[in-house]
Parts: sequence; structure tokens; C-alpha cells
Amino acid sequence: MSDALYRTPRTGAWRAHLPFDADIPSNLRRWVIGEGSLTARLMAASAQFRVKRLAQSLQRPFADEWQAIGLIRPVPAITREVLLICDDMPAIFAHSIVDPHHAPRDWPFLRGLGERPLGGALFVDPRVRREPFQFARLHPDHPLRQALARVVPAMRDVPMLPARRSVFRRGGGAMLVTEVFLPDLLQRPAPAAVRYHPESDRPHLPEPLPYGGPRRPSITGGPSTLPGNPLPRSRCDGARHF
Repeated sequence: MSDALYRTPRTGAWRAHLPFDADIPSNLRRWVIGEGSLTARLMAASAQFRVKRLAQSLQRPFADEWQAIGLIRPVPAITREVLLICDDMPAIFAHSIVDPHHAPRDWPFLRGLGERPLGGALFVDPRVRREPFQFARLHPDHPLRQALARVVPAMRDVPMLPARRSVFRRGGGAMLVTEVFLPDLLQRPAPAAVRYHPESDRPHLPEPLPYGGPRRPSITGGPSTLPGNPLPRSRCDGARHF
């Protein structure tokens, strides 16, 4: 990575509230500000849901990240990047970082998580607490957008993508989870709050909310990004560390 990625980005300042913006219509806004497990909401809004792990290794955090998990300087952190995919359409680019010194004790499930959703572990553990959201409008020069463009090139020219992040705490450990919301969610109906049942791999809905309708075109404007245009292999070269 270029050293430029470790300097504070010029765009994408994180704020406590998501500003009202014509580029974030009401349905997308409901996705971004919704409480509870985003994974469970995506599962409720799609016929097929899966996680594509892109990377899980020790990487140096971005300039606007490392202090959020209590690091005293931007030393390498466990970094996990995934796509959350609904009906073969990338819906969320998720980027999480953890202090590696706390991972074995406070986040032991990370090592074997693979392509299972992170939310499935966080939202069923009563010892995990979540801090309030921060929101940002990410432009193409933000390092998260650059990371996304490397795996979904169609996102390179999208002027703005909304994102949110929050810190999860368990014991003495902190995990920063950032979620970038992709154009698929402009039209995919946002369900009400849902929650996991630990005994089930499907979320619990307060009332039935099936997702239906015709298959939407790919965000690339051509054939489906997945699997017709395969994504790069996962970068998990540092997995032995955790």
C-alpha cells in the first residue's frame, strides 16, 4: 500500500449523524441507519445470501482507524475484508480491524470464521457491546473506496457511497467494523429490524417480509459480477497470526 493511505483522507469525514442528501434516497437511508444486525437484515431481504472473504491478514490501519481501537500508533492490525452478497449481487463491502494482541482472548472466533458472517458471532454473544454509529460519504479517493475498486471495478467511478462504522467491545478488546453500502441496496427493500436466533442460520423477522421481484441488472451494467466475472482470490497470507 502507498503511504498516502495512512494519511487522513481529504474526504469521508466520520460524523455522528448521516446528513440528508439527495444522493441517499429513503430506502438506502433505511439500510444505512438501521439498527441491529446488518447481516440478518440482508438475509431477510434476499433469497440467497453469502459472504465472500477477500482478505484476512495483518495490515497497517488507515489514518482514521487506528485510534478507534485504542492503538497508540498505526501498527499492523488484523484486517478482515469481505463482500456481503445478496442474490449474486455485491451489497456491502465490509472492513474490520482488531488489535492482534487482544484477538486470541477477546475475539477467538476470528481465526476460524472463514466465509461465515461476522454478525453471526457478534450479535449472539451477550458479552459484546456496540458503540454508536459514525457515518460518512465516501468519495473515490478514500482508501476504503480504493480497496473496494480493486475487487469490484465497477465501483471505481461511482461518485459517492455511504458508509457507517462502529466499535464493538468484548472484554478488553475493541473491533472497528466499517460497512460500505453498494448500489444494489438502492432498490432492494430495507426490512425492519431483525435479530438472530442462535439455533438457526436464518434471522428472526418480527413479521414476514419476503423479498421478491425480477432479478436486477448487475452493478457493472452487464452480466452478473458474481460468478460471471470472478473476484480475485482471498488474501489470507497472515491468517497464521490469528
